[in-house]
Amino acid sequence: MSRSSYEDLIRFLNAPGRSKMEPPKQEQPALLQRQFRVRKHYSPLPRGCLEDLANQLDPLRYTLGLTPNRFLWQQRVLASTHKRKLINGARQSGKSTIIAAKPAHLGRFFYGCMAIVVGATEKQATEDMEKIKDYISRDPHYPRIVRDSDSLLETVHGTRILVVPATEKGARGYSNPDITGERKIDIIILDEAARIPDDVYRSGIRPMLTDNPWCELLAISTPNGREGFFYRAQQAEQWEKYEVRAPWDVDDQAWDLLPAALTEAQYQALRAKKGIQAFYSPRHLDQKEQLDNLEEMGPRLFRQEYLVEFIEPEMQVFAYDHIERAFSDAVQPMSFGLPEIADIPVLEVHR
Repeated sequence: MSRSSYEDLIRFLNAPGRSKMEPPKQEQPALLQRQFRVRKHYSPLPRGCLEDLANQLDPLRYTLGLTPNRFLWQQRVLASTHKRKLINGARQSGKSTIIAAKPAHLGRFFYGCMAIVVGATEKQATEDMEKIKDYISRDPHYPRIVRDSDSLLETVHGTRILVVPATEKGARGYSNPDITGERKIDIIILDEAARIPDDVYRSGIRPMLTDNPWCELLAISTPNGREGFFYRAQQAEQWEKYEVRAPWDVDDQAWDLLPAALTEAQYQALRAKKGIQAFYSPRHLDQKEQLDNLEEMGPRLFRQEYLVEFIEPEMQVFAYDHIERAFSDAVQPMSFGLPEIADIPVLEVHR
């Protein structure tokens, strides 16, 4: 579907004063006229069918219908068609909406598909399933659930939503479809991805993407030090990156909070230079509440959990940034007057 055809459809659905049934066929978007040709004429469709079509094509539209007033960053993620999304978000910034909305949308509109949510722990996986079920309960027209457990939901149309812990056993065994018609994996969500072990990501998650270019992979987390695939992905170009942090700066000496030195527009422009879509979290505006968090956590942990900084281990003497700045290609190495290796004669040993 072209973007212009999609916009025609949306304008048609949102036009004021529409009746419950479709208007005369000359008002239908050209896309619908082509798709619903029946015996050389166009069969009028109920408005509800058109709304379902629009919601199927647009996860954001469906989400706003169930839970209005979503944050701007959530809307950007749900509207994006990029297949690799990396969300570095503060604690309680609204990441659960994405974790629940994406699988729920797949189960609502698609047949014979699969969404897999990988939680960092078994408890996290159980909580993720509860969030998905709560989201589904908001839609009175959701397909009938024929299988329901703590780790699996299956609709009457054969689409499954699976939630597993981030263990090698839990994340293994799910593959891309082959010629036998096996159920395909359409969405993989890694919840608290920074705490998922590298071996699970490499041996459990990555194989699911083999020969599966349409699978959407979302890695959602707060930072957890400067190691692991979530940290490395921040430097990789193939990911579409989002950053959501509290709008405060920390005075490390006084253990105090100050309003962020940059406006949100300045912050976004700065992070955009590194290919990151950045946002201040609307849920972290209460200074007293955030000051309480700072006093409980201390500046170092607060920076990680709410300012989404990748910080060094507590016992590390030199910061990674300082070490990186100590190296420069512009400085010639010292020779101390010794001959170059190429000038050193090679001795031949005769036996």
